[in-house]
Amino acid sequence: MYALLFSLLATTPTQAPAGSSHENLNALYKKLTHEGLDVGGKAKAKFPPPTMPDGLTPAQQTAVIAKLIEKNYTYDQFTRNSTVAPQMIKIEDLPDSDPKNPARAVSVWFLAYCDFKKLDDDRFLERIMNANKGTGSSGGELKPTDLQKRGLTISAGNENRESYGFVEFDFLDKVRIKVTGHAIWSRTEESVVAAAEIDPRFNNDKEFPNEWRSLTKQGGQLKVGEPQPWSGAAMYVKITKLQEPKGALFVEQHVIYQEPAGWFGAPNYLRAKLPPAVTDNVRKMRAEIQK
Repeated sequence: MYALLFSLLATTPTQAPAGSSHENLNALYKKLTHEGLDVGGKAKAKFPPPTMPDGLTPAQQTAVIAKLIEKNYTYDQFTRNSTVAPQMIKIEDLPDSDPKNPARAVSVWFLAYCDFKKLDDDRFLERIMNANKGTGSSGGELKPTDLQKRGLTISAGNENRESYGFVEFDFLDKVRIKVTGHAIWSRTEESVVAAAEIDPRFNNDKEFPNEWRSLTKQGGQLKVGEPQPWSGAAMYVKITKLQEPKGALFVEQHVIYQEPAGWFGAPNYLRAKLPPAVTDNVRKMRAEIQK
């Protein structure tokens, strides 16, 4: 799931004017945190606000971390400058979603160490995102002509970066996913936010459809099932500069997705697979940040 959404973050941000907020700069981030994601149930699933908002004092930032990790880690353990330092993960089943495609929420928090000014380097940010891209995937950014055919436009101005991209890959050797997504980056003086969603406007698109197919092995041969529609996934990542410890970045990732019943045949299959996958992704991301 992380590899899928990170693959949609195809472009990188420019510096926003001083005093700007991500809500003003990033329409997709604002949509996810205010309106929520349509997961086919009675209500939309609203994303949580950032755990570490901009504008906090050093003491307030420390208090946020202390509350987050209480009963799990000491402050020194969680803030240790190491690729294998601990991370926090929270997995929830969301109420009122479609019973046939239940919605789940995953949040991850960890620290990494790097000069915050390096986040001004687009190539550096691209490398961080590619660390979680995964292997065996294919895709790319949609061309302007592709967008024009569908009546889509990219926001004007240089205060953020917006893109549409498609990706296809096999997920846990059980499902083949092919989707098209929409992503927007934004940057303030204290943080960077990247938001991405599988765009429902491509649900029935002939060239770039949002769909999944089951994968099974029969007689040593891989059998690919018929395409099924799927568009329920979105995320945002926020990287915030901490004033203490020196050089620390607070990284938080929030994901909401639908898990069709036909994916794995067992409701807790993905839940069991996520923690080790998240740990691997966090370590890869830390390694790229700290190079």
